[in-house]
Amino acid sequence: MLIHTEIADKAKMSPTGLILHGLLKVMAANFNYRSALKRYLITSDGPLNFAIGIRTESGSVFSGIVFREGAVSIVRGMPNRADAVIRFRTDTAVRKLLGGTSTDQIYMILKNEARVDGSITYLNLFAFLLSLLINKKQIKLMEKERNNAQKSLLKKAPDARKDLSDELSSRRKLRLKCVKIDAGVQYLEDPYLPDYSLDSFPRLKKILDIHLTVKPEVCPEIPRLVTEWHRKNGFEIDNNGHPYIPVMRKALAYKYLMENRKPIIGDDSLIAGTTTSKKIGCPLYPEGSAVIIWNELITMPYRTYNPFDISEETRELLHNDIFPYWIKRNFREWVRGKYNNPLCQQIDERFALYFNWKVATISHTIPDFPKILRLGTSGIIAEIKTELERETNPERKATLESMVLCLEGLTAYSKNLSRQALKDAAAEKDPGRRAELETLASICEHVVENPARTLEEAVNSMWITWVGLHMESMNAGLSLGRLDQWLQPYFVADMEKIKSKSAREAYIHHALELIGHFYMRCTDHFPLTPDLANFYFGGSSSDQAITLGGITPEGKDAVNDMTYIFLKVTEILSIRDPNVNARFMPGVNSDTYLKRLCEVNLITAATPSMHNDAAIISSLSNMNYDIQDIRNWSATGCVEPTLSGKHIGHTNMQMMNMVAALEMAMNNGRHPLTDWKLGPDTGVVARGDFKTFDDFFDAFTEQFKFIIDQSIEYNHMLAEAHQYLRPTPLLSSLIDDSIRKGLDVTKGGAKYNSSGTAIIGLADVTDSLMVIKKLVYDDEKIPFMDLKRAVDTNFENDPALLALVQKKVPLFGSGSEEAVAMANRIAKWAHDYYGGLPHYRGGRYTTGFWSMSTHVAFGTLTGALPSGRLAGKPFTPGLTPQPFASKSLLDNIRDVAKLDPLNLNNNIAFNVKVVPSAGDSREKTVDDMFSYVKTYFELGGMQIQLNVVTSDMLKDAMAHPENYRNLLVRISGYNAYFVTLNRDMQLELIERAEYGI
Repeated sequence: MLIHTEIADKAKMSPTGLILHGLLKVMAANFNYRSALKRYLITSDGPLNFAIGIRTESGSVFSGIVFREGAVSIVRGMPNRADAVIRFRTDTAVRKLLGGTSTDQIYMILKNEARVDGSITYLNLFAFLLSLLINKKQIKLMEKERNNAQKSLLKKAPDARKDLSDELSSRRKLRLKCVKIDAGVQYLEDPYLPDYSLDSFPRLKKILDIHLTVKPEVCPEIPRLVTEWHRKNGFEIDNNGHPYIPVMRKALAYKYLMENRKPIIGDDSLIAGTTTSKKIGCPLYPEGSAVIIWNELITMPYRTYNPFDISEETRELLHNDIFPYWIKRNFREWVRGKYNNPLCQQIDERFALYFNWKVATISHTIPDFPKILRLGTSGIIAEIKTELERETNPERKATLESMVLCLEGLTAYSKNLSRQALKDAAAEKDPGRRAELETLASICEHVVENPARTLEEAVNSMWITWVGLHMESMNAGLSLGRLDQWLQPYFVADMEKIKSKSAREAYIHHALELIGHFYMRCTDHFPLTPDLANFYFGGSSSDQAITLGGITPEGKDAVNDMTYIFLKVTEILSIRDPNVNARFMPGVNSDTYLKRLCEVNLITAATPSMHNDAAIISSLSNMNYDIQDIRNWSATGCVEPTLSGKHIGHTNMQMMNMVAALEMAMNNGRHPLTDWKLGPDTGVVARGDFKTFDDFFDAFTEQFKFIIDQSIEYNHMLAEAHQYLRPTPLLSSLIDDSIRKGLDVTKGGAKYNSSGTAIIGLADVTDSLMVIKKLVYDDEKIPFMDLKRAVDTNFENDPALLALVQKKVPLFGSGSEEAVAMANRIAKWAHDYYGGLPHYRGGRYTTGFWSMSTHVAFGTLTGALPSGRLAGKPFTPGLTPQPFASKSLLDNIRDVAKLDPLNLNNNIAFNVKVVPSAGDSREKTVDDMFSYVKTYFELGGMQIQLNVVTSDMLKDAMAHPENYRNLLVRISGYNAYFVTLNRDMQLELIERAEYGI
């Protein structure tokens, strides 16, 4: 809690300050004298007691509002012990906040025109109370903003380009036939399955339409039941006054949740269970990021990007009962309270240098699905009880007992689903559907408790387990793994029992529909994100990664029947989630398989992402992992490698803005946007402190060290918060070695431990350093101080220098060996520094170069760069070269492929926008795509993702979104529907280099 005792000087207060002070008085009067509002000040936990300060840096605005014991008062100055202080740079910023749209306000925060000192949670509570007064105005402004934006787009493009939208949809009408069948394919006569389309599966078509049209709704089920249990049984201490062992407390609450949550069989679904109680729901995780949406409880359904419905009942429940209980029992505020709002947390909450994902979750991993399929919960419980018999350590015993409780809770949920299926069957009039429900009842009675015997049982067992895991920890980034490998034995066993050709064809149809239903079940939930997240991670869903193909743990070709069944479902549904990733091992996997990957990518426009097994395996070779486990890797979240069922890699630990270190090196430790002197003194450009290029490179790495060290310190604090607030005993029971060690995975129970960073801006930093090296030092064409002056003024007075920078310096992606060497130097430094830092779970930190969509957000927060990139423009996505680096895609491919995979052990995102020639046949287009991808892999490239769309198509989709509701695009590691993205992200996709093939 911050302490403020300053008193305002009335004479120094500006007219804006006086107006704001008056408005706060009006707010206080409304809450003090209107009973309809006053009731919001008293919750199940008693009165909301907190204080908020509002000021400008100059003191021209200097007021506070205090909520105490159900009353509101205003102070002229900063309240004593203010929980949060909003600091504005200027009076103009204050007026903008008062009269702007929510988007304006978000950009104010992003641009650091306003910042918060102290508790974001209490600020959000204050914003909610304010919204009770002004929500009609807020909603009207949101609607006006949307309407104006759409009018502007329609003015530029009044007529829809039906030829473009038709071209996209026509891709589904042509399908290649397979020429040569892979050795691992046993039963599919044509693995490409060209005779099937979405029209072959009417139920899937109906469910897909629901997915694309129904607005997600906030679901309070998890926090309602969990809070209910804690109110009865305590949190910090139990009913006997003893401190809880956190993992045991979590398990008891989890079991209560699973026993009491609503069992639902979705309409027409072949799979039992749902993530929420809504048709499409947004679950809330109270100890994580739930309270971050407090301020949006009224306006959320009306926001421009990714709006969510919320019922009045849910709104009242969250404000009155749930959020007050968790107001300090969430990761952010727990760290703030224990460590007194540390600097590392303050930096994170400025949003410009790094973002640590542990504020929400540690979910990026792959559970051991083969284990639950092989043993069922009963078999795993038996394994745990064997360990318990010889365990003497009290904490380890409690951890093992907690795993048992969670597995019992999962079993209870499955049994409840069985009973529900029987009830639904009794009420069902259609005999065919009644039979399906009766089958589901039988399946759920058997699994998850017992081993799966058929493909239907295996898929249902996995889904029920998946729901259970999402009840324990946030639905973001937890990934599904190598489903084709794990389900192939069940497919084969089923097919072996079928003798006639017609029956086998019917079974293949059923298998396709079953996997299609699994995909659509994965869309029954959406992460609940604040509006701010739409500008950082816009369009991102839960990113439930599925990994296909590649090689087996023994190094053999892993492509099989189920690989192609999953690819067919990916093709016909063309949805953003699950996030499909495909492995390819040159020399082992077939051209037939790679061509099919390219064809699916062409039809869907953006998926799957393709990975070179040889490069990924090489990147992990220095991690002391068993080679068979490395070969069994799966993509997690976006693209990051995780060793399936054995590894807690938290591969999306943080999004790191490496460009910030470059800016700080040019400004002697000051970050320009935040105007904050954070880093060490490393030299002043104007003073001539950098005698050589290496002097400046050292300054850059010193600033980067400072930022990394701060981010890792915060990561460790948040990790401690997770260990106390949200252990994960169910997940631990499904990660190898956790049972043997008797340790929760949040404490290092997994066989392998690591944490992965996503470093944003490799191409931008490489190109900027190349400009400095070549023009300032090697060729001596311009003094460093002149280059810095041009950068500081966004090149407005230096057009000739801008042209020189962009056209005469060899950039990464241009075919320059020197630029590649620079990129490798930077990547190696980052890899080595991160890898040498102590890791709280005993593992190592890994480095990746992908960006989700933060290359847009961080770019918005960054000034001009020596590379010639102008202020506010996006960085390149992942490590993709600049659009102007070369007109040749082969230059891009060669340079990216030359990056040393050892420095990229958390993978990369190489984004390429390709455009087929209009007159080419399907065979020619796929062959061309195949040739580029295979060449890239043979050169050593690690990962590639293709957007097969034109800029004109994307422009038409901006103006006429109704014609492109499921237009898929790859951002940087994940898929999104283009029409759900914010305008900056849409423009970034449009402005990417476009290569004809």
